[in-house]
Amino acid sequence: MLQLQIRPALRLSLYAAGLASLVAAQGASGASAGPYAEGLAPEIIVNGQPISQNHVQLMTSGFATDKNGRPLNSADARTAARTELITEEVLAQEARKSGLDKKPAVADQLAFQTREILSRAYLENYFEKNPITDASLKSAYEWNRANGKIVEYKLRQILVPTSSEAREIIGKLNGGSDFAELARVYSQDPGGQNNGGDLGWFRPDIFVDHNFTDALPSLRKGEYSKTPVRSRFGWHVIKVEDGPRPVATPEPYDALSDNVKQALRQKAGQLQIETLTARLTANAKISSGSATGTNGAGQK
Repeated sequence: MLQLQIRPALRLSLYAAGLASLVAAQGASGASAGPYAEGLAPEIIVNGQPISQNHVQLMTSGFATDKNGRPLNSADARTAARTELITEEVLAQEARKSGLDKKPAVADQLAFQTREILSRAYLENYFEKNPITDASLKSAYEWNRANGKIVEYKLRQILVPTSSEAREIIGKLNGGSDFAELARVYSQDPGGQNNGGDLGWFRPDIFVDHNFTDALPSLRKGEYSKTPVRSRFGWHVIKVEDGPRPVATPEPYDALSDNVKQALRQKAGQLQIETLTARLTANAKISSGSATGTNGAGQK
């Protein structure tokens, strides 16, 4: 059976740029001139079917080099992208004429991509209606500051690409190996190789990835994580050297850098998404399909 492969440059998941851009884009104007929203105006029309400026731009980003690996300038890259899109469009039109879009395997892939696009669209719409305002961030931060809720930990970490490597390191720690020495040998964090994974005093409130920060309260001084901790950077083994302790004089919100404020905004957005999806999932009717457990891929 023919296995369909979607090239990375063509995957519609290019629309999904991640949480950071979702939250950072809040407040951007959705207004546009003329009958088309920004980027949706047709740049090419093939047999009456429009190809938008957005599609051309997305495809252009995949044409940094030519087939021989030589860099393309922006004009050549856009020309190559337009040619590729025209080719794909005429093929897609022929596929629809032949009813191939109704074939189960093709329809399944289209459904996968549609689900991804719609889920992002829902979150974008949610944040448009429920923006994370500077005033709300300031209020929450200043309450934590006034009530001694801003704490810090003295940490070491070992960062590796896979969970299996992290579990292997935890096994070595369980066997008595020195954390700092393992960090020097195995950690993919450039600083960790030089200082034994020492992160110094670390404030969870201004670090975006909650998987990392959520692991800290369960660890006492001198303890390390007994299971790998996943973040967007990889897999961590974390050791608490000291703390938690209240930050003696945390700066007021207005004195925070723009980068720190953005980290607070992204973390607040992440928590909102998790709360929203948990509520929606709890209210959803979910059951196991006939494929559950086949090929080891189903949920148990």
